[in-house]
Amino acid sequence: MTNQIRQYDPHAAQGVRGFWNDIWTGLTMVELWRTFAWDEIKQRYRRSVLGVSWIVVSFLMFVAGVSFFFSGFSGRELDSFIVYVALGYAAFIFITGNFIDGCQVFTSSHVWIKAMPLPYSVHVYRSLFRSFLIFALQMAVVVPIMMWMGWRPSFLSLLAVPALLVYVLNAVAVQYMLGLVSARFEDVGHLVTSITRLLIFVTPILWVREGLDGTRAFAADLNPLTHYVEIFRSPLLGEMPRTTSWLVVCILTLAVWGAATGFAAAFRRRLPYWL
Repeated sequence: MTNQIRQYDPHAAQGVRGFWNDIWTGLTMVELWRTFAWDEIKQRYRRSVLGVSWIVVSFLMFVAGVSFFFSGFSGRELDSFIVYVALGYAAFIFITGNFIDGCQVFTSSHVWIKAMPLPYSVHVYRSLFRSFLIFALQMAVVVPIMMWMGWRPSFLSLLAVPALLVYVLNAVAVQYMLGLVSARFEDVGHLVTSITRLLIFVTPILWVREGLDGTRAFAADLNPLTHYVEIFRSPLLGEMPRTTSWLVVCILTLAVWGAATGFAAAFRRRLPYWL
């Protein structure tokens, strides 16, 4: 691993080829970014009595509070609404967390970027792996609750797996692109944080998308996160995701990677000067 780092030159190849070389080389350094991610989580909670358990505690507090106050307006039974909120909120945190983390992924690693010849994508994978560990902890609590309420996995549930793969695929491109943009324009991070705070109210987490019609249904479907959440949550609820949702997600995935590739090809070499 040490020899691999020493021999790597982040700017040996430029343009699109340099970007994809960066993405692939960073992916092969699994041990490095996995260690970085786990160490970062431990450092964040090292002086806390509960430690990483706070991730689960805060998640359960939100789900319990929302389920208690909003279940009466949802048209679903309480048990069903609890699962609906828990799955949707876990997916929502993972998706929006990658937006927020992406804005800081390079600026928070400026010492490493300037000191060592690492692929820039290593910092993206470190951030993404940390987000995925948090998501896994939350799901490790949600699944037993679902099974206690009578849920059993089915073949339809397996559709949640490609949804997770799409989440990860999108997160890599989003974090890389936002990391570059935020390194150049610091206000982007504040803008993204403000927008994500609003998205919790316009994404079907606190409320149910099914049953809406007319203008309200159209407005809900204009929000891309509605479709991203649906392709993961619906199979686990025993429901088939809408074809429209998968179509929107696939188109946006291609668009995000196209934008990330173009922006990285043009500006990746300037990153050390922006930090």
